[in-house]
Amino acid sequence: MLKYVARRILQIIPTLLGVSFLSFSLLYIFPGDPAEIILTITSGSEPSYEEIQKFRAEMGLDRPIIVQYIDWLSKAIRGDFGNSWTEGKPVMDLILQRLPASAELFFMTFAISISFAMLLGIVSAIYKDRAIDHFCRIFSLLGISIPSFWLGLILIWIFSVQLHLLPAFGYGGFEHLILPVLTWSFSFMAIKTRFVRSCLLEALSQDYVITARAKGLPKRIVVLRHALRNALIPIITYFSLSISHLIVGSIMVEVVFSWPGLGSLLVESVFKRDFPVVQALIFISGVLFVVINLVVDILYAIIDPRIRYGD
Repeated sequence: MLKYVARRILQIIPTLLGVSFLSFSLLYIFPGDPAEIILTITSGSEPSYEEIQKFRAEMGLDRPIIVQYIDWLSKAIRGDFGNSWTEGKPVMDLILQRLPASAELFFMTFAISISFAMLLGIVSAIYKDRAIDHFCRIFSLLGISIPSFWLGLILIWIFSVQLHLLPAFGYGGFEHLILPVLTWSFSFMAIKTRFVRSCLLEALSQDYVITARAKGLPKRIVVLRHALRNALIPIITYFSLSISHLIVGSIMVEVVFSWPGLGSLLVESVFKRDFPVVQALIFISGVLFVVINLVVDILYAIIDPRIRYGD
């Protein structure tokens, strides 16, 4: 296992380099001179040619792009993404300031949506074509069909405007979490419920499950110990890959509910053209996605002992 982990870490290095180069390239993807863009944003007025040339020399923007990239990457590895162009503060300070709000919303949503998706998916598969299965399938269809931003606005109108039960915006106590978590969990949970149901139904139709039933094993043992364990591999893969979708989905929810997290920080930075912040958030998201994939690969061997990581 240790050899496999070491080999996988070496394999993800090119991917991380690609993510870092893509993040760095954002400064040059948009049309215009980066030096002119920076000066225009920071000063609020159009700079002169002499000011642009002086700034390029001071900031090293006149060097070859590959040299600039290596310099940026060496600092990024140490957590130094420079200063925000609009705030004048270190980028990592802004990210760490917004991180607790995003983490609170993310983990609450992830725990609730995964728990209910597993529960509803298992129940729906066990009671296939019965009333509760039809209910779960209708619930999933609604969750897939309703856009998150529309659902968020409807929940605000019902519980905040009409009933005055919950706050509509902002970050504070537990009551501020309820509407964003409900909005974010609904579509995420609905899609995962259908997937869990499909995987478990496929496992229940396998020969080893039919044999276990023929031996007279209790239904609970057959489902949980035999069918569900083998169905967990694609489920965990799908859940882990969906974390990136969950992170992207946070942008919409945080904007709708004015939640001061990393998603709203990314939107604000894009509108302000604050490229150091955008570069840092994209780079960190890419690293997180690669690390999650590595963890999932390791979990495969724990869940299914048939898997061996040979050369």
